[in-house]
Amino acid sequence: MTKSDAKTVFLKVLPIVGSIILFLAWVFQQTLLGNANSTLQRINTAQSVFQTYQSNNALFNAILETTKGDSETVSKVRSMQIYNYDLGLRELEALLTDEEKTDLPKQPNPFSGTPDTATMMSILQTRIDMIQGKLETKKEAIAEQKSTYNKIFLILYVIGTLTILIGSMLNALATIKPPEVKTQTPTQIVQSKS
Repeated sequence: MTKSDAKTVFLKVLPIVGSIILFLAWVFQQTLLGNANSTLQRINTAQSVFQTYQSNNALFNAILETTKGDSETVSKVRSMQIYNYDLGLRELEALLTDEEKTDLPKQPNPFSGTPDTATMMSILQTRIDMIQGKLETKKEAIAEQKSTYNKIFLILYVIGTLTILIGSMLNALATIKPPEVKTQTPTQIVQSKS
């Protein structure tokens, strides 16, 4: 293969390489960025579900205000309040890995009667704080990861686009033939003088 042939092949392949880089950038965006966005969406949805259950807290507190002095009723209302919180918390807890769940306190059974409702409320509050904290940490890590993924995608996109443009431009320049310069032979010069 001559130097000229190698140059021609290089010029023909360059835009194809750029197209492959753009395709890989698209695949990267669809997979890693898509997964990060999906995880963030699941966390946001679970947090919304928990907030819905949490909003019921005002109703439980209002009911408790009407039952002053009746410790049995207070205990039953608190049990339902714990159960309500636990339902909302399940969505959040499901987003944690087994490793992230290892240090969480065991979820109290509001209908077991042991420990007392005040202790169960304390355990529940600890679980809520820990689960929400772990999810916030996870969201921050994913947002940071997503930022890195966006930078990588942008770099790949720019490299792919520039490779295609440069390859196409070099191909166009290579196909342009320089104007032919007519050279006269010495015999033609002598004939034109006569």
